[in-house]
Amino acid sequence: MKPYYQNDKTIVYACDFREIIDTLSGDMLVVTDPPYNINFKYDQYIDSVPEDEYIKTISMLNKFSKIIICHYPIETMKYIVPALGVPDAVSAWCYNANIPNRFRLISYYGCKPDYSKVKQPYKNPDDKRVAKYINGDNDGTNLYEWWSDIQLVKNVSEEKNLHPCPVPEKLQSRLIKLCGNKDDVIFDPFCGGLTTLKAAQDLGYKSVGCEISKNYIDSGLERLFQLRFA
Repeated sequence: MKPYYQNDKTIVYACDFREIIDTLSGDMLVVTDPPYNINFKYDQYIDSVPEDEYIKTISMLNKFSKIIICHYPIETMKYIVPALGVPDAVSAWCYNANIPNRFRLISYYGCKPDYSKVKQPYKNPDDKRVAKYINGDNDGTNLYEWWSDIQLVKNVSEEKNLHPCPVPEKLQSRLIKLCGNKDDVIFDPFCGGLTTLKAAQDLGYKSVGCEISKNYIDSGLERLFQLRFA
């Protein structure tokens, strides 16, 4: 199948990933935030399919040696674990919201996050034991397995595009940093507004994405170009 868009770093297919999965290498690092199967409103995809069909679709990702998948906690246990098994590690992404489910689980398969690759400010800067590290030559302490420093993309955010529920670019960038090796190719089978591909590009990785909505792809490409050449 011919890509909808391609440059030296990024390839985007306007299709269901199942149409091209047999042509992809299993060595890719999958970083994705799939449709939730909670009857969310997308422009084309129907986000309410039978449970066994949803599980079967996610289970196709078993082809890949390394998978990072973000989903709501209950749906992770309901769908992701039956499809992919018990993860090798998990993180919790926590955020402020006036809606239920104020955190999501990040599940890792075939890889484990190296929290030393991402630093965070010290939590107790007034502690004398911590002060010597702050005054030393370092840029913080290792990241925890739960994060509250990344918020949802709001309607007024510069990151907002036509996709109704984009994940923050900072989140996708963090996931790639935690588990990516320099020669990895990042694959997002549900790439929406291309957030994962944008994060991969900015970190110097090659990436491939699939999205059935050309509207979402076009919206993502506009932002990709604007930020890349700004």
